[in-house]
Amino acid sequence: MGIAYENLNKIVEKLNTNPKAQDVFVTNIAGKNVDWEMYFQFNLENEDPFFLEIKNRKVTLAKGTKSGINIVMSGDPAALVRICEGKGDFTHAISREQIMVEKGKVMDVIRLTRAITIILKTK
Repeated sequence: MGIAYENLNKIVEKLNTNPKAQDVFVTNIAGKNVDWEMYFQFNLENEDPFFLEIKNRKVTLAKGTKSGINIVMSGDPAALVRICEGKGDFTHAISREQIMVEKGKVMDVIRLTRAITIILKTK
């Protein structure tokens, strides 16, 4: 796999052991906490496709494509590497058209950024 996958995989490993980051994946609906279930597909230039699954506050990164994807992103893998290194975020990468959200809500992508930021600030 490519460098973007490898960098995101390091973040995922830490996400699954950090309760504060996992709390980002909980939504309060009418006074009841509901775990976020979301699937992100990454189709980055010059990299094999991969997807991120968030279910039951756990995150899984896998190679390939998945059906039933909520969010599909494409673009420059270097932008994702910068995000994983704390040198940027999805908001800036999207506004600079380095990453394109082809399907899904940008707000859900920003939520993923919040979880990544918590991991990067936890040393």
